[in-house]
Amino acid sequence: MKRLVLLIIPLVLFTSTLLAVGELLFDVAIVGFDIMVTAGKGPVTVTLEEEKGPITIGGTGIKPMRRTFEEHDFSILGYEERLKIYNRLSVPIVWPIVKNITIGFGNGSVLQYDSMGALTGAVLDGASAITLSVGLGIFIGLISVHPDTFSDHLPLFSVGVDLMVAGMIGFGASRIIQGIIPAVYGLKYNKVLREGLGLEKDRSDALRPALGFAPLPTRDGRLQWQIAARIPLQ
Repeated sequence: MKRLVLLIIPLVLFTSTLLAVGELLFDVAIVGFDIMVTAGKGPVTVTLEEEKGPITIGGTGIKPMRRTFEEHDFSILGYEERLKIYNRLSVPIVWPIVKNITIGFGNGSVLQYDSMGALTGAVLDGASAITLSVGLGIFIGLISVHPDTFSDHLPLFSVGVDLMVAGMIGFGASRIIQGIIPAVYGLKYNKVLREGLGLEKDRSDALRPALGFAPLPTRDGRLQWQIAARIPLQ
C-alpha cells in the first residue's frame, strides 16, 4: 500500500506540473495573439481645417464613432491619410471569433470595443457555468453521500441531471452566438468607418482623375506651363 501511495504521489505532482505549464503556455499564446492583432491600433487624433481643436476618433463603439463622422467632415483629408486612419482604427474579425468560441465570456468582443457583445457573452457563459455547476454538485453530492440509496432521491437526482444537460446545451448555444456576434459587429464597424472616411471597400477611389499645372522654365529665360493629367484606367 505504501509503495502504491509513493507511486501515485509523484504521478499526481508530475501531472499537476504539466497542467500548470500547459495553462501558462496557453495564456501566453492568447496574450501574444492579442498583441499581434491589436499592434498599431488605437485612437487617432486628427486636426481638421476650420475646427477649433484636434479631434480624437476610435477606441469606442459604433454609435460614438458614427456621431463623430456626422459632426466632422473627414473627406477633406488626403486619401493616404484617410487610408492610414482606417488601417489603424479597423477592428479585427477572425481572432475575436476564435477567442469568443474557445475562451468565451465575450473576450473576443472586447477587442472590437463591443461592450454589448462582451456583456452578452459573459452573461450566457456565466449562466451556463452556474447551471452546470449546480447540477454537477447535486449529482456528485447524491452519489457520494448516498452511494447505495441515491435512487431513493430520484427526483432530486433527476433535477441534477437536467441542470447539467441544460448547462451543456447553454454552453453549446453560447458558442454559436458568440461566434456570430464578432462577425456581424466587426463587418458593420469597419463599414461605418469606411463610409465616414469616404473610402471604397475595393479601394477603387485610390486613383481619381486629376489635372494639374506646373511652371516649366526654358533656356531663354521664359516661363511655360506644363499640364499634367492622371486618368485611372479602371
